[in-house]
Amino acid sequence: MAMIRRAFRMLAAAALLSTGAAHAVLAQTAANPDAVRTTDINMVVALDRSESVDIDERTAQAESLAAALTDPRFVAAVRAGWLGRIGIAVMTWSSFNRTQVVVPWTVIAGDADAAGIVAILREYQASGGDVEHRPQTDIALALGAGAELLAAAPFQAPKQILNVISDGIDNFGREAFVDRDEALAHGITINGLVHARGAAIPIVERFFERQVIGGPYAFVLSTPTPDSFTTAMLRKMLLEIAAAGRSSRPDGSGSVKVPPHRPLRG
Repeated sequence: MAMIRRAFRMLAAAALLSTGAAHAVLAQTAANPDAVRTTDINMVVALDRSESVDIDERTAQAESLAAALTDPRFVAAVRAGWLGRIGIAVMTWSSFNRTQVVVPWTVIAGDADAAGIVAILREYQASGGDVEHRPQTDIALALGAGAELLAAAPFQAPKQILNVISDGIDNFGREAFVDRDEALAHGITINGLVHARGAAIPIVERFFERQVIGGPYAFVLSTPTPDSFTTAMLRKMLLEIAAAGRSSRPDGSGSVKVPPHRPLRG
């Protein structure tokens, strides 16, 4: 019975998924499930650690990610995938080539996996792991390092997502769109989460739309208040896993503003 259920799931996935990469991954898994480690999505989360992100905001980034990963809706969305698991890695970035992989590649297939990642994030925060970062904001660095981390993933996946989280625009390094276009050429979808405040929000949002995000149905979420950051993080993760949030733009990209105090509906 288990073999029949697995065979039916693979056939259904092959019939419905449209990308060539998805067909290739599913075919390999069907032929020899133990030969290749596969996931539904490989995702890198890149957290801004430049000088403009103070200690409270850094903690908020980590705790919002932790809350999203352990939310029952997130875990349910992961389990609803064809394979029921995603690959995730978390990195920090600033400038002068300062990046750090905080959470190495890990498979999330349930609550225990998510809890393990949260423990790593909190240990990193408690140990002051950001001390080596530099003050400037080099988003091109985040894009390039994130793309390299995706290329090094030990799992195969039909979809690759790079999440860039920042409160500002580039003020160091080369133009961000150069690294963005290189990432897009490798099939990576880049989404953004802006946690700027007040009048800075539309400026940073426009920068992300023009130079950072890209790929099918890419989007940037803006959080106008600290209270909305956790909501935005969870919403972003759910949109990515569900392949939702399609916009009317020709390339499928767009931006979404998160209401400051509206909870997600269950």
